[in-house]
Formats: sequence, structure tokens, C-alpha cells
Amino acid sequence: MSSFNNPQQYNVEPGPGPAAAGGQPSPQYQPQPQMQPPPPGYAEQPPPPPGAPGAYGGQPPFQPPGGYAPMPPGPAPRRRRGPVILASVLSVALVAAIGAFVFFNFFWTSGPDPAERFPSSASMYLEVNLDPSFDQTPKLIDHLNKFEGLDYDDTNDILADVLEEAGMEDVDADEDIASWLGRRHGMAMWSHDEQPYAVVNLASTDAEAAEAGLEKIRESSGVSEDQWAYTVGDDSVLMVAGDSGAAAALEAAESEAGSSPLSGSDSYEEARSWLDGDQLAVYWFDVEAFTETVGMMGDEGTVTALGSTFSGHFIAGFSAFDEGFELSYRHFGEEDNPWTGSEELLADMGEMPASDIAVTADVPENLAEITEEWTSELEGLSGETDGGSETTDSGPLTDEEYAEYQELDQQWWDDTLAPEDEERYYELEQRYWTYGTEDDPVETDYDTGSDYEDALGEAEEFIDLLSGAQLSIAADFPAEGGEFDPETLFASVVLSEDRAEELNTMIEEMSGGEALPEGVEVDGSSLSYEGGGVADGTLADDERFSAFADAAPDSAAFGVWVDLADVSSYEEFSGAEPLSAFAWAQGSVDGDGTGLARLYLK
Repeated sequence: MSSFNNPQQYNVEPGPGPAAAGGQPSPQYQPQPQMQPPPPGYAEQPPPPPGAPGAYGGQPPFQPPGGYAPMPPGPAPRRRRGPVILASVLSVALVAAIGAFVFFNFFWTSGPDPAERFPSSASMYLEVNLDPSFDQTPKLIDHLNKFEGLDYDDTNDILADVLEEAGMEDVDADEDIASWLGRRHGMAMWSHDEQPYAVVNLASTDAEAAEAGLEKIRESSGVSEDQWAYTVGDDSVLMVAGDSGAAAALEAAESEAGSSPLSGSDSYEEARSWLDGDQLAVYWFDVEAFTETVGMMGDEGTVTALGSTFSGHFIAGFSAFDEGFELSYRHFGEEDNPWTGSEELLADMGEMPASDIAVTADVPENLAEITEEWTSELEGLSGETDGGSETTDSGPLTDEEYAEYQELDQQWWDDTLAPEDEERYYELEQRYWTYGTEDDPVETDYDTGSDYEDALGEAEEFIDLLSGAQLSIAADFPAEGGEFDPETLFASVVLSEDRAEELNTMIEEMSGGEALPEGVEVDGSSLSYEGGGVADGTLADDERFSAFADAAPDSAAFGVWVDLADVSSYEEFSGAEPLSAFAWAQGSVDGDGTGLARLYLK
């Protein structure tokens, strides 16, 4: 096909001559090009030899008046190889680019971004992508195949394995699910009309097959549309599941996602943009919305724990790197994370012995403020309030209170506990497990009087000593079937002030007056111990640790290193042959808590 849409047409009509009478045209009647004055030196050119093309049987051709016979072309010039090679390379590159485009768009179809299909008010979101990129997918297959019993050629094998494990009755995993299921999926927690729902988006490669497969699953499970509703699109399936009202919730979820998707929300967009690179899995949740949704499910314990500890939103990404898998995360809190860490912590950790286990931490200088709530709760257990008066709800339960507690406890297990009775139930439960009943009180070996107050004072003094300190400990695993060898132990405490002697005295008092082991050194702000069997070399000598330290947060609050290279020799870790090491560092960036965990494989 021509690259021109309208190629120019050339139409040459013969002049008068024998051809007009039906004969063959003579050479002199052939169309002649418009002639130009002969170039300089034309007269010196010799005529063509007889019989040569254009000699016309040895006769000179017809010449128009004032014309001249064009000179024959000279020998063709030698073509330069450079442009030819360059053109070939560009052609190959163009074909490869077109091939890659076609491959990614028609064959490597992980599916649409699930976050675009969820409402922005979702409280929690999990995305799984089995084919994220040319870089991630081969590493995923290679790493998984290192484990015994796994032999995957591609992600189709992984998906088939997962579906086989699901084992749904009367459902053919290959025909009813794998025939249409894509590779990129998402799940979210979301509330509608004050009811919690699970919202799922599955990538689909065949809408008709998806429709038939889901209908088969519905028939097999016996779940009603009021509990599980779904809609099938061209490239994905959206479904909503809950106790009731699923169809209405599905319509509401679609409507909100159409006008305000999760992918466009400020908090999710901020978090996802921080998470660099392709991810095999992404986990995100909004703390306030999540605790609200969990509260609808009756889990008050989780609500209390999360609400009093966290704020803002959190994201984590799971991916593969050359030597294993890694997890990156960040908590976008509304308040600065108190564990700011130190830029020198991991470098100092690298100077620790190359032991099987190593842990180090940089204690915040305001540790007393951080632990103030804990100490207040401990003071509450002593039977006094902040004002020093005795609490009215302390002590064992009376017979009437115990009967009331039993009734409320049964309602809690039956999930029939009324919201207005929850506070009373938790109060009675705490007193029961702390003090017991009047007929059967809890026996305690501690005194809640002055001795208890003295213990709190010692705890506060200990906290004051450790504020701003750097703690480090390392040791080797015990030999298989053996006991821990204290000679492999390394421990170090570096205080912010020259108070190591005070710390040494306090530890001895807390241990019942027993002196610390021989070999403990106390010098100014440093208290340390190193056994005679401590591992040779340092962690920095290990390329795995050095690579991890380079990738970890710049400012680290604590670090953990576990060398797993020899763990597989232990009977209880018989399936751990591929494991090489585990590393974890928690730190901060711009006031937010952040961290990196890596699992190294052999």
C-alpha cells in the first residue's frame, strides 16, 4: 500500500505517427523529456557505441530543434553503509515498539486500576496484582519456585493453584472462574446506611463467561441477592456482600465510584504516589473511617486500640526485588511520630557482631511523655484516681453483679448485646478478670499499697534513664536440640548522659541484688557486655545487610536483623530451606512513621 493517500498520476499521450494508425511507435515518437541546455563539456563526451542502448541501430536518435541527446548516466556512486545500518536499527526498534504496545494492550492485560471502581469513602482497600510488570512478574515466579512443592511457569499456574485450594463444590475452577478472571483485583471495606459491606472488584477478560461463572457460584453457594449482589462490565466485575441490602449497596457503590472514586481521593492519592514502583499487593486504610466501620461490626476493642493510638491514613506495598520480597509502608499521621530515630542508627548497627539475631533501637528523648498514659493506667490499678480518692467501681463482683455479668456475657457471645449495655458489660468484665467475685476473689501476690507506688516510682526513674538512649543486643541461635549459649551474647546501652553507673545499680536491685555477669563494663554513659563466643566480623561485612541499610529509612528508630541461612537445618524449620535473612527497620520521614521489611531468599 502506498503511504500517499492521493498519488500523482502521470498520463502520457503519444504524438502522431505510426502508432496512431495502430502500428508500433518508433523511437522518435516516444515521449521526450523537456531538454535543458547541455552541461559544460557535453561536446567532449563520445557517442554511444553501435548497438548500445539508445543507439537505435547505430543511428542517432531524433532530436528536437535546439535539443541535444542526453548523456548516459555514469557509474552509480558507492553507498555509505552507515545510513543503511542506522535505518535497519530504527526499523527493528520501531517493530519492537509496536510489538510491545500490542503485547501490553492485548495480551499482558492485568486489568483496570481497581481503585477507580471503589467509592472514595471506603475505609480499607487491598489490591493484588499478579502481573504488575515485566520486572516484577518474573521475579515473583522465580522466588516462589524456590519453595518445595511449587513449580510455576507463569501467573496462570499461581491462579490455578489458588482456585484449586478454594475447592468450591459444583464449581469448575477452570471453566467457571479461570476462563474469565484477570490478574488485578481489589477489595474494600465500606459502609452504607450505617451497615458495613465488603466491596470486591475482579478484573475480567470475558464478560459473557464472567456472567455465567458468577451465576454458577451463586447457585452453588445458595447466597441470596440481598446478601451478595454483583454487576459485570466489559473489563471487570463489581460485587458487594453484607448481611442484607447488598443490591441497594451495590447501586450506591457504583454511583459514588462514578463521581468520586477512591483513586481520586486526597488521602489515597497522597499515599499511593509515595509508594514507588510496581507492587504485587497494596494495602491502605483510613484510620477514622476504618474504626467507624469496625465499630459497626461490634469490635469495640479494636476501635479503642486504633482510636487511641493512630490517626490519619496508612499504606503498605508488597513487591519483589532481586533477592527476595520486601514490604514498604508509611503512616500519614495527623501528629508527628514520636519515634523519630537517628540517621546514624543503622550505621552503628552495622558495627555490631555478625550474629544470627541483632536488634537495636533509638529511644525518644520524650519517652516519659509517650509512656505517661501507660503509667496512668498502672496507677489506676492501685485503686486510686488522679485525685487520690478510692474508685467506686473497683473490687470483686457481688453476687448480683456476677449474675448480671454472666447474662451480658452470653448476649455478647450470641451477638445480641444492645449498644446501651456495652459500657456496663465492659466495666463488669474488667472487674471480674482483675478482682474476681466476692465468693471467689482473684489471688494476687502484689501489694497495691505503698510498695506498689514505690514500684511505679522506680519505673518512672528507669524510663527517665533510658530516654534518648541507644539500645543494642545480638546473639546466635542455639545449636539444634541445645540451649542458648550466653557466651554468644552482645549487649550495649549508651545513655544520653553519664549515668551508666545508676543504671547498673538499678538493674542489680531489680534482679534481687544479684550482680550482673562478669564481663559487664560500665563507663560514663555506656554499659555493655560481650561474651567470649560472640560471632566474628560485623553486620556491615554482610552484603545483604549493607544493601538493606542503604534502602531503609534515612532516619531509623529501630532495626532488626535475623540471619536464616542455617535455620533450615533445624527440624522445626524443615520447610525454610530457601530463606536467607529477614531485616526490618522502622523510622520517620517528614514526621510520619515509615518502614521497610525484607525477606532475603537463597
